[in-house]
Amino acid sequence: MNVKKILLAGILVIAFGICGCGNKEKIDSNEEFSAEGISEIVLDISSWNLKVMASSDDKVHIACEGKVENDRDMQVVQKDGKLMVQQDDDTDKNLAEQFSFGEAGKIILYIPKDNAVSLSMNNGSGEMELEAVSISALSLNNQSGYVTMSDFIAESVKIKSLSGDIKITDASCTDSNINTESAYVTMKNAVIGKAAVSTDSGEVNISNINSYDSLSVETGSGDITLSHETMPDNLSCHISSGSDDVTVQLKNAEFSTDTDGCKDGSIGKGENSLSIMSNSGTVIVK
Repeated sequence: MNVKKILLAGILVIAFGICGCGNKEKIDSNEEFSAEGISEIVLDISSWNLKVMASSDDKVHIACEGKVENDRDMQVVQKDGKLMVQQDDDTDKNLAEQFSFGEAGKIILYIPKDNAVSLSMNNGSGEMELEAVSISALSLNNQSGYVTMSDFIAESVKIKSLSGDIKITDASCTDSNINTESAYVTMKNAVIGKAAVSTDSGEVNISNINSYDSLSVETGSGDITLSHETMPDNLSCHISSGSDDVTVQLKNAEFSTDTDGCKDGSIGKGENSLSIMSNSGTVIVK
């Protein structure tokens, strides 16, 4: 037996040993809470999938389905205006789940569609989906889970992701900040006031965007693509890349700097601002 086969066999033995420890019990619970008095919902999820949807009534509903070691592995607590949902983040259990052939657990949160509640979420490897909800604020700290948001409205959005990609469709955000290390960021049909997107090595693709007050996009090595649904008529812009690979197709734009690597200019009075910068990626703005 060669070295690779020995190492693989050892890993499988360890993995099945971990998975075999303990007797996991299946849970299938549904709880509901009055939305009155709840100002913040905190979700601390290590590996389960999470979906946030609009409630069909004026209550907050939480449905959990999966396997746990004991009751402490999944807790739902309401206290001091906060509704907290926490999945145990024990490292050994997460490692066991990575080698498990079963499906990840699932949490579905239903909130009244037009609600002043704020969402604070800490996510590990689980997939996250927000659909057809309107809230006051979203704060998301994500590791490797894939995040999708659609038909989403919020005053304030702050997202930090390590490697989990982020996809936002048909959203309206007054003030948003998205920061990643290697994740890809995709936005489509978004209405924004002020937005900042930055990533070290991921790509950023923003398409069919409407009017905005301020938009800033920065990448290290990732490409940037931005397309407008309607051409801006009141904009000042700085668009650059260290790769000298910049393409800008903005109607009625007048440039004070117009080189392969940098475009500085304005449209109309130039009251709104666009800043696009990449260290070495390709940049396309149209």
